[in-house]
Amino acid sequence: MRFLILLLPGSLLWISCEQAPSKGASGSANTLQVNALILKPQYFESRFIANANLLPYEATELKAPISGTVLFIDFEEGQKVLQGQRLIHIDDRIWNARLRGLKAQISIANSEVERNASLIEVQGVSQEIVDKAIARIEELQAQIDELQINISLANVSAPFTGRVGMRDFSLGSYLAQGQTITTIVQNDRLKVDFKLPGRFLQNLKKGETIKMLYQGDTLHATLYAIDPMVDQDSRTVQVRGVMANPNEQYSPGVFVEVIIPINKDFQAMVVPSEVIIPDLNAQTVYVYRQGKAQRQLVELGGRTDVNVQILNGLNPGDTVITTGLMEVKNNLPVVIGRLENQTAL
Repeated sequence: MRFLILLLPGSLLWISCEQAPSKGASGSANTLQVNALILKPQYFESRFIANANLLPYEATELKAPISGTVLFIDFEEGQKVLQGQRLIHIDDRIWNARLRGLKAQISIANSEVERNASLIEVQGVSQEIVDKAIARIEELQAQIDELQINISLANVSAPFTGRVGMRDFSLGSYLAQGQTITTIVQNDRLKVDFKLPGRFLQNLKKGETIKMLYQGDTLHATLYAIDPMVDQDSRTVQVRGVMANPNEQYSPGVFVEVIIPINKDFQAMVVPSEVIIPDLNAQTVYVYRQGKAQRQLVELGGRTDVNVQILNGLNPGDTVITTGLMEVKNNLPVVIGRLENQTAL
């Protein structure tokens, strides 16, 4: 309706004119053209995002098992070493010298025991002398065993295949027992360590594959351990997985996002999130029925970035309006411009 105002001396004159009716894209008055989607059962899962820490598969700080002077250093800082490879050699020359002396003494003691054993048969020596000789052999053997242990500890080797860190000593340095030699970490596999609310525990199983995101990369890990106890303070459960890292592309200590699927539904009704229209204490969508838009109350379930699960209110075969939602009203005549079919399960 348009109004014209004419100004005449001493009076105002209102003249009204009818406005031409607007037409929708279909050409008929008061009819709105929309796009729509025919619903079919879909697989749907909600997702819980957990922050996880990447840990080395194995890591330890190597310390000097005995005190002594460093005679050899057999690794470079940052080098990859193999399990059993010698890293340093501590001076063991005194122990080797003592070992040779003890071996000579035990050889003499063994000969003495053999001689006394033959004499005791003719009562040439007493049993006490034989027993003392045997005890002497055991004492010498104990000293030999101790020296051999020290000599073996003087060669510090890698406990597993990995990459060594830095060192803060040089050739000829004296290392006290317990002093740090270096660190060694195994990075060709990494542990994925995170905590999950206890209520989601049923969504995880040992041996299953989980997906992770790190700086745009999609990574995968296999779950191998789930703590049997729920933390009483945080009500969370510690979970660990392992991921392959053959080129050591990813470093321990970085954080990744772990995506945990929850509430899996293989027959879900799913709609794009933009078709949901919030109402007072309710959520609605518009459904195409017999040429008109029908307002439909729905109960929402889980969400993803683009979709919403509908728990109640929609059925397979329903046609949900996806465009024109700012203009559509209940029982408004509509015409479908483009009709899409969801891919069936």
